Amino acid sequence: MHRFDRAISAVALAAALVVVVAGCGKSSASPEEQWASSVCTAFGDWKSQIQTSANEIKSQLQSPQQGMVASIKSDVQSAGTATNKLASDLKSLPPLTSDQGTQAKQQVNNLATQAESTVNEVKTATSSLPADAGAAETVKALSPFATQFQSLATQASSTLSSVKASSSALKKGFQDADSCKQFNG
Repeated sequence: MHRFDRAISAVALAAALVVVVAGCGKSSASPEEQWASSVCTAFGDWKSQIQTSANEIKSQLQSPQQGMVASIKSDVQSAGTATNKLASDLKSLPPLTSDQGTQAKQQVNNLATQAESTVNEVKTATSSLPADAGAAETVKALSPFATQFQSLATQASSTLSSVKASSSALKKGFQDADSCKQFNG
């Protein structure tokens, strides 16, 4: 039994050391870095899904096949779900405790609202397409939204740039956050 107690003590000590060592390394992130990381993670996930949906829709329109409208509606739904998640993620972020943090929060909330509005318009247009719509009818119904999505992507980049430039602490937070590396190029 004595050996068993020593073994348990050794395991407990090893577990404690693992916890202590895991805490070592990179110092804890600043509030600005944590906030920037949340923003960039939300934008990165959204951007990836929007690009995937856009590429699939473009491919379907270039090579029309039976069931194309249902497939496009599914891609629009995926883009809408990603946009709603982006909006929810951004709107649920608490503002940083500074004037610049409050302003940055307002900017990302405005972008989230704009994104939701754009996707809702596309969903409405897509849902009104008949199931047997051809490529020409589908392109005609959806082509006006191509410029809106391009504008939304431009606005997203502009918003991130504006937020980063609003204070040196936020700029550093965006530079330090690993999830923001994709936007720091």
